[in-house]
Amino acid sequence: IPMERLVVDEASQIFVGDYLAMFYKFRATLEKVCWFGDPRQLPPHQREQIKGLKSIYDIPHVKEASLMLDTQYRMPPEIGNFVSMVMYARELHSWSDHRVPGFDCTKFVDVAVGDEEPANTSWVNHAEANTILHLVRNYYADLPFVVITPYDSQRKLIEKTLDTEGLPGKGRCFNVDSFQGNEEDYVLISCVRTSRTGFL
Repeated sequence: IPMERLVVDEASQIFVGDYLAMFYKFRATLEKVCWFGDPRQLPPHQREQIKGLKSIYDIPHVKEASLMLDTQYRMPPEIGNFVSMVMYARELHSWSDHRVPGFDCTKFVDVAVGDEEPANTSWVNHAEANTILHLVRNYYADLPFVVITPYDSQRKLIEKTLDTEGLPGKGRCFNVDSFQGNEEDYVLISCVRTSRTGFL
């Protein structure tokens, strides 16, 4: 079937070079392409092969024709407003009726002991994994929760720690790349690094 119109979701997650073969294949019939995505989210996992381009939104005529959907519905306003300030120059607005009933929307837990340790090419923090275990066991086991961490070795450690204790771990622990685009009511974040921020 000749392709005339193409809609691409999560467009910023696709390498610019990966579009070329498709454009070439349908060059005789393709009339319009609509890209949906957020160029301020994480880029694709590997490095882009076309120098100077991180996403399709770096191409000038695509950037100029872009429209911003300026209201987010996923996060409570207190979190959404922080994200808007840091990442979107306060241009992203939050749906005002979003509330997490019965809980403050953010809590910070100071893990006073324990440091990151190298694990192959990644990092783990056993004290943080044990803190996550404590939080899940005492507060979140029966709630819709996920654990997110920047390091896959930490993800595996937390998942194994929870599973070993008979708590939900498999399918609940993600690295930031694999969870991007998803949502959950309760999100526990394990930063891992204590002495340096690393790539964060």
